[in-house]
Amino acid sequence: MALIFGAAVAALLAASSQSAAAVETNPPTEAVPASAVEPAIAPLVLKRDTPVHFMVVSEVTTKTHTQGHRFRLRVDKPVFVDGVLALPVGTIAWGEVLAAKKSGNAGKSGSLEARLLYVDVEGYRVPISGNNEAKGAGGGAETALGIIALGPLGLLAKGNNAKIKAGELMTGFVEQDTAIPRPKSAAP
Repeated sequence: MALIFGAAVAALLAASSQSAAAVETNPPTEAVPASAVEPAIAPLVLKRDTPVHFMVVSEVTTKTHTQGHRFRLRVDKPVFVDGVLALPVGTIAWGEVLAAKKSGNAGKSGSLEARLLYVDVEGYRVPISGNNEAKGAGGGAETALGIIALGPLGLLAKGNNAKIKAGELMTGFVEQDTAIPRPKSAAP
């Protein structure tokens, strides 16, 4: 009886090891949905010196803005790379006031110098070069009339502040080759 019991246990062990070996050598295959495997989308590359046209969003003036003030612009004309829209109209860009001198007495006008910084594309910054200078209108004629009418008090007449007006157009250039994400609708 012990012999039969031992043979039965040996037969069971042999059968279980064969089924385990079958499982290890033929693992079940799972179907991977096609949507889970997406092809890599190549980025767009904006080439150095590509022109970009901007519009100033809100006025920048020496009356209220000083050196270091950042101001918003928007892309005014679309920019395409290989037929694909890379920078649509309305894309936000940033500029910075480099120098701001307020107007002074005796008709001295104010002056303002600003530079373009970058375009913000889905969290990526495209560096842009370009400067803009503005000078307020001189108040020489007003000062002369003030002196005639008021004597030395006419020297207190102020010149005009310099402004970059809202809606003013500026052109900048891409500083270096810059990769940006390709719009999903334009995937190859």
